[in-house]
Amino acid sequence: MCAQEAIKVDRVDFNSLRDDWIQMEIELSCEGNPSEEARHKNFVENIKVKVYLAYTRDASSREYDYYTSEAEIIIMEKGDDNNVYFYLPGLIAERDNLKQDPDFYYVEVSVDGEAQKPQKTAMSSNIPNIDILNSFVSKADSEGAANEHLLMPIYLVSGVELGRVSKLPAFLRRDVRN
Repeated sequence: MCAQEAIKVDRVDFNSLRDDWIQMEIELSCEGNPSEEARHKNFVENIKVKVYLAYTRDASSREYDYYTSEAEIIIMEKGDDNNVYFYLPGLIAERDNLKQDPDFYYVEVSVDGEAQKPQKTAMSSNIPNIDILNSFVSKADSEGAANEHLLMPIYLVSGVELGRVSKLPAFLRRDVRN
């Protein structure tokens, strides 16, 4: 990928929903496809959005609970704005005494398997540099197994009030394949 990033993270928001569910809203915009091999320069395909969250478990010992999840977007067109939503169940938030906003978060965007450069708008303000970001992602990957699959993309959530939802992209659902 060249200097121009294909997908921009414009905004990340956290909302508290009914029954203590926590909604993570990520606003994406498509800048077009800078790749020389692109089938069409106005379309970006194979977009993966992976999110990393950390909530304080024990402040005195600086221990965190990590939650990760990912969703794949089939295609976006230049000029498109789409939102991707992830949800933490209310009983998990209640059990772990989670506040609405995590202590740390990061949204990693990959196109065709290649991670884009980290964007300031895609991470919490208390991640000041790439070293701290890398350390956070590494810890989330290594210590997040206990909470694997608890943070869910919108298409896996049912039977709950999803909050304000708009401009969903076309998702690639690997979970329904045989």
